[in-house]
Amino acid sequence: MGAIDQLILQLFDIEAFKFGSFKLKSGIQSPIYIDLRVIISYPDILRSVANHMNNILQNSNVSFNEICGVPYTALPIASIICVDYKRPMLLRRKEAKNYGTKKIIEGKFRPNDRCIIIEDIVTTGSSVIETAESLWAEGLQVTDAIVLIDREQHGEKNLQEKNIRLHRVLKISEVLDCLVRHGKITEEVSKNVSEFIHGNQMQLPTLKIEIEDKNISIPIRQRFQTIIKEKKSNLCLSADLTSLDEIIELSNLIGKNICMLKIHCDILTDFSMDKIQELKDVSRRLNFLLLEDRKFADIGNTVALQYTKGLFQIAEWADLVTVHVLPGEGIVQALEQAAQTINESRGCLLIAQMSSKGALTNNEDYVNGVIKCAEKYSDFVIGFISQSRLTTSDKYLHCTPGVHLTNTGDQLGQQYVTPRQAIDGRGADIVIVGRAILDSINRVKTAEAYQQECYQVYEELHLSSLYSSLSSPSSSIIRETHLFTTRTFTKVNLLGGSFNVKLYHNTNVNNSYTSVDVETE
Repeated sequence: MGAIDQLILQLFDIEAFKFGSFKLKSGIQSPIYIDLRVIISYPDILRSVANHMNNILQNSNVSFNEICGVPYTALPIASIICVDYKRPMLLRRKEAKNYGTKKIIEGKFRPNDRCIIIEDIVTTGSSVIETAESLWAEGLQVTDAIVLIDREQHGEKNLQEKNIRLHRVLKISEVLDCLVRHGKITEEVSKNVSEFIHGNQMQLPTLKIEIEDKNISIPIRQRFQTIIKEKKSNLCLSADLTSLDEIIELSNLIGKNICMLKIHCDILTDFSMDKIQELKDVSRRLNFLLLEDRKFADIGNTVALQYTKGLFQIAEWADLVTVHVLPGEGIVQALEQAAQTINESRGCLLIAQMSSKGALTNNEDYVNGVIKCAEKYSDFVIGFISQSRLTTSDKYLHCTPGVHLTNTGDQLGQQYVTPRQAIDGRGADIVIVGRAILDSINRVKTAEAYQQECYQVYEELHLSSLYSSLSSPSSSIIRETHLFTTRTFTKVNLLGGSFNVKLYHNTNVNNSYTSVDVETE
């Protein structure tokens, strides 16, 4: 008896294959039910399953750095394969925790690492795609999935549409043939199951309407968008403090509320690489980006040295830096080239407009030059420091400083706007708040208040865009897409009917978008 037949019969003996009439989650009555969860109670069979998947993995010649099992049945299989290959394992949570780091992906990895997915059974492939999307959102590459059983219900084609190759140990047709040969089921049972399989090819759901395309195409953009979505925060703290120890202490307290921390390393009186590494560790643990507001403004060669060398070695720890384009686009080219020497994804924000009174950057010619530079170096430039929305393209994030709920300015020319004015009136994606938090009696409470206010306005703006999109069916930005994460938003009356509207936000290797699911009552 061949090894494959032996495995199929072992699975049959432990009742992993059940024949009869079973109601599936979709409501359809199925003549077969496959329950592979039972293998965890049979160590020898679990070991055999892992061995067969190891063989498929070896024969596929797929290179990979990490392995991620689809929750939950595939996790013990993935654990064994990780031990066999001596490769790290990543864990995808089905839901982010509402405490601690609130991560979806647990484990150690680097941007652009290749991760392979392990799954027990594939029907539509949606679970594999959900896992891949979570990994893509963290900047990982996912192109292959190893599965024990393919139900042959269109899953392979669905995965191909997402550029994921499926490598399987067994097809359901092979399982049926084996069980018939060994007298475990009748020809009639096999025929009924085959007819059911062929008559129920599972397409992925498409009742989703895409309304915003952020064109997220590089890992730092992916990571930023994921942070905003998962933490429900578009708040950047401008920590203009002179003590790195104080910044670290403050970050531990309010890191949970922010998507990004902005600092000026050249005003720190206690800077050291050990301390900045400690801050970087806090940023990873509490899931926010580090922005060094260096405002680079020199010739390319000098800027590259300022970025990578000297006392601060900014490229080693800053996810993003700010850049003036006054010297010309060569400054961005030099920074991009220098960033390629770092093993982590890096990017920059171009300074287009400033919040100080009389700023010389606030003229049309300069702003147009900034936009052209961003378009030319779009792999490195992820957005702007601005006081207005500079382009109709949603590819770039607009970050607006000078935000305060109560004050309108200071004696040194700083001009403030409220979060609503920044987001709704000026088109900001990210709101940068400094003294409003730093000077408050209770910094933690104030940060929480700004997080809630800023994100609430941000969501309201997106919902407003949704309304206008839905009321204009001819709009070119409305199109169908596949999504797998939902959050109920609200019930609204649109187009003369009552609808339940769900707001989505999704990030994958190619783009990031907010979408809606509209269901009639």
